[in-house]
Amino acid sequence: MGRRSGRIWTALALAGILAAAAWLRLRGISWGLPDLYHPDEGSILIHALGFGAGDPNPHWFRWPSLLMYLMFGVYGGYFLVGKLAGFFSAPADLMRQYLTDPTPFWMLGRVVSATFGVATVWVTHRFTRRAFGEAAALGAAAFLAVMFLHVRDSHYATPDVATAFLSAVSLLFAVRAWTGTSARDLILSGLFAGLAASAKYPGAIAALGTLAAGIALVAGHGGVAEGASRPSFRPLALALPASLAAVVAGFVLGTPFSVLSPSEFSRDVLTQVTMVSQAGVAQQASPFLDGLREVFARSVVRGVGWSIVALAVVGALMPVAVPGRRSELRATGRGAFAGKTIATVYVVAVLVAAALITVKRSTYITPALPAVAALAGAGIAALFRWAPRAVLGVAVVVVAGLSAVPAVRFDAALERPDTRTLARTWIEANVPPGTRAAVEDYGPVLNPTETQLRELLATDTTAVGSWKGTKARVNEVRLEVGAARVPQYEVYAIDWWEEPFRLPNPDVAPDELALAIRRLRIRYVVMSSKASSSRPMEGAEPPQAPVPQPFVEWVEGHGTRVARFAEEQPTPWIDRGPGRSFHNPVIEVYAIEAGRR
Repeated sequence: MGRRSGRIWTALALAGILAAAAWLRLRGISWGLPDLYHPDEGSILIHALGFGAGDPNPHWFRWPSLLMYLMFGVYGGYFLVGKLAGFFSAPADLMRQYLTDPTPFWMLGRVVSATFGVATVWVTHRFTRRAFGEAAALGAAAFLAVMFLHVRDSHYATPDVATAFLSAVSLLFAVRAWTGTSARDLILSGLFAGLAASAKYPGAIAALGTLAAGIALVAGHGGVAEGASRPSFRPLALALPASLAAVVAGFVLGTPFSVLSPSEFSRDVLTQVTMVSQAGVAQQASPFLDGLREVFARSVVRGVGWSIVALAVVGALMPVAVPGRRSELRATGRGAFAGKTIATVYVVAVLVAAALITVKRSTYITPALPAVAALAGAGIAALFRWAPRAVLGVAVVVVAGLSAVPAVRFDAALERPDTRTLARTWIEANVPPGTRAAVEDYGPVLNPTETQLRELLATDTTAVGSWKGTKARVNEVRLEVGAARVPQYEVYAIDWWEEPFRLPNPDVAPDELALAIRRLRIRYVVMSSKASSSRPMEGAEPPQAPVPQPFVEWVEGHGTRVARFAEEQPTPWIDRGPGRSFHNPVIEVYAIEAGRR
């Protein structure tokens, strides 16, 4: 195969991989809408809308604010297009549309996340090619394109995939600096690590790649790219502290009120750290090795797949040699050593951090997936180092195809109506308007009565971050829109929602909850398998609580189950157990008999 034809086939292969990545990330992206079933998406999107009130301070720092500002820009563009088309005349129209139907706003956030996901596949290809050669790079891109965890999180308007993209760019500049002895690349690596931290705090771990490259250059171990000069100690010695300063600059650039409003920032960061690092939450603290085993077994194996994990281990341990022309960066020697060191250190650090905290969510390892894919690409190139390129290509296709099965099944599940949507439709068809209903956390979204809505809006619980400045006007529109929705129910939330319609927690006060249901003469109780640990969970790992719980017993003894909604084909899950993902929980509707309350 000639040089030109080889480049053409490589470009076509990469284009096909990117197209597949886009298809997997955009399919089913409108799931659930207009109902909002993923609570974390609002943490970015609602604050982005709130900036339109004129206050750029989010007043909420459980997450940093880079993605909030990005989405504020996206919504600004959406407003300008709508104004030119005659849909909007003033910014208030944008808020009215959101309160009437949030679908376009959530869709824009999800499309941005999916775009970051596809872009990360491309950056992973660039990183791997720089370190291990073109054959390994195509394998790495293919593996990340189909990775279940990366595909899943690309469907959400949350910062996890954006953090993975920014971290991957930081690692790319780190390996460029190491192999090319460029102080500019080292500083850019630090800057993007800071931006990754400003998307989500754990993104700061990417700075370890910057640090590794900087130490290597100062020690005189860099420079394998053709034309790269011998490292000069003085400028590179200055570049290392400059790159670390760039980490801080990148973070402050994306989260400026970390220095402009330090008291609010430190308060919320402390709250977030406490939430994920202390016992007393859904998960209990565990020894480090047990935590590492849990992260690996649940998040890594389920989210990545055994075959890609095994190839990544091979890539981290075995030497890689890919034939190349003199003009190409050879994958032997320092180039591969640089790539392995940066990728392995980063992946290990992310896994250790995920194992140390109490709340072990799979999203915490999402930023490490590009580095895992790069090592897997290096591993498959090592195993087929003497085989023809066609054989290596077939091996990549087979591994990627098998690994894509959970992602394809997940997309198919997103295209089916969610169980909460089915439950809401049933309730609206079978339960008279005005009926009192208790709905467990993560149950279907029912319209509250106008009276309830007025009481809710009269409290401070509806003000979110930068919405505070225009809370009164926003609540006027919310009341106007909410009052027009039908049918309406007198809704009481179990273990969730705002006061004054929150019922006692069934985990800690089952008797009080039963008493409240009697006192309020609640007619229906709607249970959700993703809610509190009092629910009996089919196949949950580990069991969240003994079954049956007192409240469950009370509901079953004082009512009749009149409807149940569950998936016929379960959605693939990673770390939360069947029925506990953000999609398709089991919903059960109980009619509480008047004489038995």
